[in-house]
Amino acid sequence: MLTSSVQAMAAGFPDKPVNLVIWSGAGGALDTYGRKLGELLNKETGWTVNIQNRPGGSGAVGVSTVMAQPADGYNILVLTGTLTFGIAQGLIPFKIDDLRLLRAMQAEPSSLAVAKDSKLNSVKDFVDYMKDHPNGLRVGGHAPAGFHQYVLYQLMKMGGFESGWIPHDASGKVPLAILGHHIDAAMMTPSSGLEQVMNGDIKLLGITTDKRSDYFPDVPTFKEQGYDIVDSVWRGVAVKGGTSDDVVNDIQAALDKVTASQEWKDFQTNQKQESPDLKEAEFTALAKKQLEGQTQFLKDAGLAN
Repeated sequence: MLTSSVQAMAAGFPDKPVNLVIWSGAGGALDTYGRKLGELLNKETGWTVNIQNRPGGSGAVGVSTVMAQPADGYNILVLTGTLTFGIAQGLIPFKIDDLRLLRAMQAEPSSLAVAKDSKLNSVKDFVDYMKDHPNGLRVGGHAPAGFHQYVLYQLMKMGGFESGWIPHDASGKVPLAILGHHIDAAMMTPSSGLEQVMNGDIKLLGITTDKRSDYFPDVPTFKEQGYDIVDSVWRGVAVKGGTSDDVVNDIQAALDKVTASQEWKDFQTNQKQESPDLKEAEFTALAKKQLEGQTQFLKDAGLAN
């Protein structure tokens, strides 16, 4: 009996397949990250990983899927920084403390993007056009009242113009909408349409980094164009609150193996991603700070009570 107990303890977590619940649809930046994470968890740790896309409700469907399961670590939520926007608006009917935010693994700025045949060539061109033609361009991006609309809101305040917002339920649909001329401009993470950005079908008018990105050195920052907007959106993983420390530690150890692998490092470079690698305490503190600031933005914009 003692031998069996020791073997069970040595086996650790997991002893059955693990679900990665990606709260967006297939094809976008979050899905790409989640699928690579699942692949490397299998390769680096021997886990059996099932990918489940659960889009909808600005992340609420994915969160609810995980919250409906036991707090045992077998359902890991793959989520983005729009978590705090959804909570602030009441779209996600949970609190940050209902989850254990385990690791922020990617960070990426927003960018103002247009099709290559657009007459707009700078953020100033966009602002000037919108000032002369209020709501004159169809502008969109991923999710209603999320990170990218927040960036647009800040630009509207600084530039003194008005704009609508056409939300898309998966980030991968945004570059397709640009290419199909269903929208005239988008706020989006560059990786959402990385192939189209790199081949020139989509041009970036500005990026929300503090200094020019090493990945996109030819794209001027919003800041250098006179609009002091510096922000990024994280992507990471969480489990249901109440999951034991032992299980969380096993998951963290597995994530360490992933992030230490050369394949992960190459993936991050190829996807033009920063690697914040924030663990639970720092990650949770960041999310709570963002929730506070974004709640005020939503109130000012009339999008939350």
